[in-house]
Amino acid sequence: MSWITSLAREAVQKGRAYRAPTTPTLARLHANELPWAPDYDPAPGRLNFYPLLFPAKLTERMAEHYGVRPEEISVTRGSSEGIDCLYRAFCESRRDGAIFCPPSFEMFRWYGRLQGARVLEVPLRAEDGFSLDVPAIKAAWSDDVKLLILCSPNNPTGNLMAPDDVLELVEYARERTVVVLDAAYAEFAGLNPGAEWITAHPHVVVLRTVSKALGLAGVRCGALIACEEIIGLMRRVQSPYSFSALCEHTVLEAMKPESLARMQGRIALVIEERERVSALLAKLPQVATVYPSRTNFVLLKVADADGFTAAARDGGYLLRRIPDEPGLESCVRITLGTPEQNDGLLATLRAAA
Repeated sequence: MSWITSLAREAVQKGRAYRAPTTPTLARLHANELPWAPDYDPAPGRLNFYPLLFPAKLTERMAEHYGVRPEEISVTRGSSEGIDCLYRAFCESRRDGAIFCPPSFEMFRWYGRLQGARVLEVPLRAEDGFSLDVPAIKAAWSDDVKLLILCSPNNPTGNLMAPDDVLELVEYARERTVVVLDAAYAEFAGLNPGAEWITAHPHVVVLRTVSKALGLAGVRCGALIACEEIIGLMRRVQSPYSFSALCEHTVLEAMKPESLARMQGRIALVIEERERVSALLAKLPQVATVYPSRTNFVLLKVADADGFTAAARDGGYLLRRIPDEPGLESCVRITLGTPEQNDGLLATLRAAA
């Protein structure tokens, strides 16, 4: 048993992935399905049958898209399911722990607590642009820390973590902890993390999603990229048949070359709008700081966060307040919309100044 598998919960080490017969050339008289597809089936001839245990065609296409082998990727229901599976695979309830660095994605905390894991929080250094506090992370480490979860670009602060800091922590974790790199917003930073991490560092897991850059948040599809050993452990905790044929059909359509070309144009527009809107927000008297962003949103520090969001709501725009997270007491997060929406929001905020 390798050191990575030895980190997994005992039940996962002894378990196995769910198995079912898969012989597509035979008539399906084994699964209690209806033999006729509905007339409105947008994925012809598939909705009346259970999907495969794990979506093979989509796995191959997403592996190609992210530059890894099919054996190194697991399709998940959004990247959130990847977080859930990692906690369930590695953290024994009331015994094992995980480290994450708020302010960051709330699901890192939520899924850990749901699993009964000890969630150790080492805040980002707000005074240094929300950078990683590497010495404090190392000081919080213990033998029962099974996961270190990092987010870059980070949500909700928008910044990339310094590569040297990330690499230092990855090396520190070798042979003791699995490191999770959530890269949900990588496309907006011109990045495609995957193979280079898991090849050099088999204890690293990279989370990706089609919810953001590909505009498919309603489909709920993500990818967990890791070495074959970790993917094998994920298969033991993922629910079988969980990714629907309709969702697979939709994501495969979105990953056709012509669809990806359109999305690249939209990503470029979001980046252009990010720079334009950030510069205009900085001129508003209510705004104290516009933090640098490599995502599809902008974080602001404002004089009166509640008043700022209330004024936007009165004008028809919903913004995000996260006042309970460290360093965000006076902050507001704004997602970039269409140029027309962005202009409308700016006009509303100017009128409220």
